[in-house]
Amino acid sequence: MDTFLIPMTDGNDLSTTLVTGKDDIDLSFNLLFGDAAGDKVVGFDTEYSLEPKFSRDLDAHVVDKRIALVKLCTKHRCILFRLDRDNVDYVHLLKKLSALLANKDIVFVGVRKRDDLVKLRNEYGLEISNLVELSELVVGVLGEPALGTYGARDLASYLDVLRHLQPRNSILSLINWLDNSLNRQQVMCAVTDTYAAYKIGKKLLEDRPRKYIY
Repeated sequence: MDTFLIPMTDGNDLSTTLVTGKDDIDLSFNLLFGDAAGDKVVGFDTEYSLEPKFSRDLDAHVVDKRIALVKLCTKHRCILFRLDRDNVDYVHLLKKLSALLANKDIVFVGVRKRDDLVKLRNEYGLEISNLVELSELVVGVLGEPALGTYGARDLASYLDVLRHLQPRNSILSLINWLDNSLNRQQVMCAVTDTYAAYKIGKKLLEDRPRKYIY
């Protein structure tokens, strides 16, 4: 289990765990359940990796995007789960992740996550019982349609829940998130988006408009 202490721009230091083995999985879920029991809100995000895709044209270089990393953040911590089919504990991870995402007492919050919901269902059989799509919620609350196009960092800055955020580096789209050699800077970039979603969700859900929960 790789653990980092990642500083956020609001002064909070997030205990961040990159889960690897079965014991890590069980401990991480226990910690998340403990946090969620008192808060009820969990930031949700994903990272995609590119992988070769079969093509009848042998000269064609076809790649497919699939969700490689599920990221969950609370006020105190962020857990990064690799969806690595080659990992011996992959089935155990899916079982635990399925139970967590199906928990109706937890509200998961994310920015522009509709496509992710479809991919998680189709590729991994994972369903989220309560998801608030923050890009729709912010438009409903503030009445400004343009905000629905914002990413997590821009939206967090606009709402003033996180300041001085650097733009997301485009190189992140080329990272193999299943690689065991992820460095601190890459982990920090991944965590920032998820924690931003958590902070946005906490601010917008103060009045808990239930119609935006899927």
